Amino acid sequence: MRRSSVIDQAAAKQALRQEMRSRRKAMPQAEKASREQRLCRRFLESSLYADCRQLFCFVALPQEPETRELLRRALADGKTVAVPRCLPERRMAFHRLSPEQPLESQLVSGSFGVAEPLETLPVILPDAGQAPLCLVPGLAFDQNGGRLGYGAGYYDRFLRAYPFLRKIGYALSPFVTDCVPTEPTDQRLDGIATEISLEVWNG
Repeated sequence: MRRSSVIDQAAAKQALRQEMRSRRKAMPQAEKASREQRLCRRFLESSLYADCRQLFCFVALPQEPETRELLRRALADGKTVAVPRCLPERRMAFHRLSPEQPLESQLVSGSFGVAEPLETLPVILPDAGQAPLCLVPGLAFDQNGGRLGYGAGYYDRFLRAYPFLRKIGYALSPFVTDCVPTEPTDQRLDGIATEISLEVWNG
């Protein structure tokens, strides 16, 4: 990619980040909570969830779609559930949660104020034989698999290492836009779950 194109893409990403952050702040809390409940229910009722035996999922920040109830349900359903911890060099490790302990007792405040798993929990890797699925956070998504993250590249690095891992954006519908600017290092998703629909394009 030419240098001028890279600069243009970076500027377009930054503008979209600002727009989506403003949209997040403007959404009333009651509306956000209602949409989140519908999103969680739609995902948990899907064949996508039923088929996966390994679930890799983020622990939501306050401005992101809440995931704690989803994590509890997946643990109760007997799935292998793992959440990420940030490592040096903008890498991530996913640690397996225990169904025997309360969720919050297995989390601590980590990098950037994100709730992360205790380091003592076992690290697990995606296993192609377990129909692994990763729910991916972001600021914006499009219906071509484009995703706008926060700019650090943690998920892109992780997802690139496991091409067989099904990658699904997990978002509220106001944050699905026509086109997300992407670069060659950005990993395209296989689908997106919102409170309105669950679409899978690859696999």
